[in-house]
Amino acid sequence: MSVEAGAEPAPEGTIVGAPQHEPGDGPAARWFAGFTWRLREALPDWLKRLVPVTFIGYAIINGSAFLLDMGILRLVDVVVPDHGIPYGVIFSIGYGIASVYAFALNRWLNFREHGDLGKQSGKYTFVIISNYVIWILGFGSLLGALNVPLMVARVTAACIEGIYIYLMLRLWVFPRAKRPVDDEPRDAEPGPVAP
Repeated sequence: MSVEAGAEPAPEGTIVGAPQHEPGDGPAARWFAGFTWRLREALPDWLKRLVPVTFIGYAIINGSAFLLDMGILRLVDVVVPDHGIPYGVIFSIGYGIASVYAFALNRWLNFREHGDLGKQSGKYTFVIISNYVIWILGFGSLLGALNVPLMVARVTAACIEGIYIYLMLRLWVFPRAKRPVDDEPRDAEPGPVAP
């Protein structure tokens, strides 16, 4: 790729076409942005047009948060067998811990936000409470009443809530007029490291 007339050449070590880093991004956020971008670039072209880089980051972070949630559920199930605790209460424990973890990592690594933490956390709290009431308590309790096993009920609810939370994060909690990392895929393959 050539440098446009009057444009600054890419800094040494920069992969041409890679996501731009934002002021305030630390090394971990820069690494995560590059990692998710490389994962997206490995997708077939038709899928690249459908999947934003932030969705890949969200899937990684919230997937690990879900594993944390499931680990807590399993711990409760093993440590307190025949607990008699309603599913909604057990879901609440894991969900609360996993939600704080996911917010912190999505803000820092995925959406790379440096804006008003109070405003963002207030919006996130609304998203998490509405998600909790609709999908965790409501839908989870319905599945419990239908005698769906605990782990199956939690996985089913998680699939639905995942889509809901991602859309709310992208469109409302961390909105931007334009996300450079989520632009249409570039026509060219990533080039060599710029000199």
